[in-house]
Amino acid sequence: MTKINFLSIPNPDKKVIYQQLSDESKIPPFAVEKDWWVVQILATIFEMPVGKHLVFKGGTSLSKAWNLISRFSEDVDLAIDPKFLGFEGELKKKDITALRKAANQYISNTFYPELIQKMIEKGFTNLNWDIINTQESDQDPKIILMYYPNVIESVGYIQPKVQIEIGCRSLREPQKIAEFNALIDEYYPNTNFAMPSIKVPTVVPERTFLEKIFLLHEEFSKPTQAIRIERLSRHLYDIYQLSKTEIKQKALNDNELYETIVNHRHNFTRISKVDYNKHQPQTINPIPPTEVIKEWEADYNTMLTEMIYDEAPTFQKLIDEIAQLKTEINNLNWKMKTEFPLPKS
Repeated sequence: MTKINFLSIPNPDKKVIYQQLSDESKIPPFAVEKDWWVVQILATIFEMPVGKHLVFKGGTSLSKAWNLISRFSEDVDLAIDPKFLGFEGELKKKDITALRKAANQYISNTFYPELIQKMIEKGFTNLNWDIINTQESDQDPKIILMYYPNVIESVGYIQPKVQIEIGCRSLREPQKIAEFNALIDEYYPNTNFAMPSIKVPTVVPERTFLEKIFLLHEEFSKPTQAIRIERLSRHLYDIYQLSKTEIKQKALNDNELYETIVNHRHNFTRISKVDYNKHQPQTINPIPPTEVIKEWEADYNTMLTEMIYDEAPTFQKLIDEIAQLKTEINNLNWKMKTEFPLPKS
């Protein structure tokens, strides 16, 4: 069988393939199309020399690398090794600022043009690119947008773009090599356009589970008017899904990982006025406060129709289950050893 590049298939034929896979999988066709582009960008990035200094993380890793959630994500979340940028050992506040500046400069001036060139070399010549620049020289994470020529009309949450977030302040461990395909290669492995799987260093899901719990706890520790809403209900869904797997128990039994993540968040991504002593298992709280819960429910219902491609719980079911998880965590019989300084008032 003569192999052909899926990219070279005429658009009407691509559309038929996406739609056929959608009919078989119940995944919306625009999500099937975007999935293909997500895998192309991941494959390209990890073929670059910098690839060995990066790790794949976040919600997309849960669905794509570990197949643990039935949600489509809009971004590719990556962590770059500070050692690659010349930073080792324990970093003080001024070192972290310098690290952020170095990462910003590297991603903007080196990684971004090299990625575009690498994609062109692979035949992706009809893409549009953008990099989000702010006035801050230490912006982290840095966001790159790749706009692809979609053949399926997209709506709402999922747009014909891949958002690549690269941060320098995330933990890189623990990680494992994950092997996966684009959906069209997974469903149609014997076609002449099927591509082999890719292997990507990926954060283990236990860590992502805990990080999402801590992220929500920190968000809900803010004053009510400062709590963000848009697109954040996905974290509740992800926590719910992971709590139904063995990942939950692995994470809750690993007090060393728990404390390592909290320490890292305090040192590298601290939110002012958040008391990190309240990250103790006995006081952790990932439940939205009553003042914003209706807005979070509305955000969830929007996500439900456009990003979740399997049977999903109602918002109330989600909250009830996470409340049980909260109780389970609060009842853990161990505490973190670290005592954090109180936030300045």
